[in-house]
Amino acid sequence: MGTFQTFLTSKSITPKAIAITSKRIEAFDETSRLLMGKRWNKRHTKETADKKYAELNIAKPPQFGRGVSEKQIVAATKDVAVTRKVRGKILKAVNVILTKKGQPAADMKVLFEGAKARVGKKPEVADKKK
Repeated sequence: MGTFQTFLTSKSITPKAIAITSKRIEAFDETSRLLMGKRWNKRHTKETADKKYAELNIAKPPQFGRGVSEKQIVAATKDVAVTRKVRGKILKAVNVILTKKGQPAADMKVLFEGAKARVGKKPEVADKKK
């Protein structure tokens, strides 16, 4: 049993509760939808396509619209390597549940101590000029 599984059992938190909370937290709100619309317009307009988001004062939305699935949480409890974003979303959902229960928030090291990270593809490096 990994540290994440023992933490969940000690705090009596179920993977289903984490999935529901994550879905609620990560859902788009009006400001996020507005920002995503502005970012889409920037990419699809010829005049602004080559400008940066910072030049046009378009920030990243705080939510991305997709929570963690129960399957991903169960995989994390079984010490299967999950991505950094999934671990971050799980941490946010667990902290919301803990604060609702009146307990102190946890940090990433407490939840996933010793867990392996899932490594993605390495970016291709362009040929360097010599």
